[in-house]
Amino acid sequence: VLPVTGDINLIFAAIDLLDTNERRKAALRRHVWRPERFKRLMKRYAGGAETAVDRGALFAAVEAGNVRKLIENAGSMVGLRSIDEVISRAEILQLEADSPPISRSDAEMLGRILDLKCTLDVAAERLREIAPALETAAERLAGRAEALQNSGVDIATLPFEASYGRTTLEYYDGFVFGFHVENPDLPQVAQGGRYDALTRVLGNGTALPAVGGIVRPETVLALKGGA
Repeated sequence: VLPVTGDINLIFAAIDLLDTNERRKAALRRHVWRPERFKRLMKRYAGGAETAVDRGALFAAVEAGNVRKLIENAGSMVGLRSIDEVISRAEILQLEADSPPISRSDAEMLGRILDLKCTLDVAAERLREIAPALETAAERLAGRAEALQNSGVDIATLPFEASYGRTTLEYYDGFVFGFHVENPDLPQVAQGGRYDALTRVLGNGTALPAVGGIVRPETVLALKGGA
């Protein structure tokens, strides 16, 4: 069984560091656990995606104040959104299109953090090299590594991946861990981590320290040769 650690908080901290508007940051935070959607958003925000022809016509209508007419001429409404909601969304898209792109240096910084893989003993130092402005996040990561070392864990051989858990640990927002096997047909043996943000959503707006994890009995049974 192979261990792995990660820290979802590093990604959130890097998003906060981006020199862009809050609406974009909120969208990126919302899609942290959807890597492909996240990648498409970053490409668009960094100016690497062309505006679709139909969206160009929509933007022209927004500028001319003719969105309602454009919608009415398109035929019967399909879906649950009202015309006013569609107009509001179109105006937001127009604002996004007019916003300056995320800089290349910011995009590269975020990409390097997402790709960060090393052992836990050097993870904080690697983070400092990539983004010196994330010193608080680096100190927090170093503190967790030290705590594990003091508990008898050999952090010099413990893998760390900044993006670990992005597809399987949604709602976790801090340090995460997992145990897996090399057999791709078997799911993770166990995984878990910090999910303070969830307590804020479910409670009265105040985040409480929360740690949880799961063990998959069926995987353990399969590893022991059970049916």
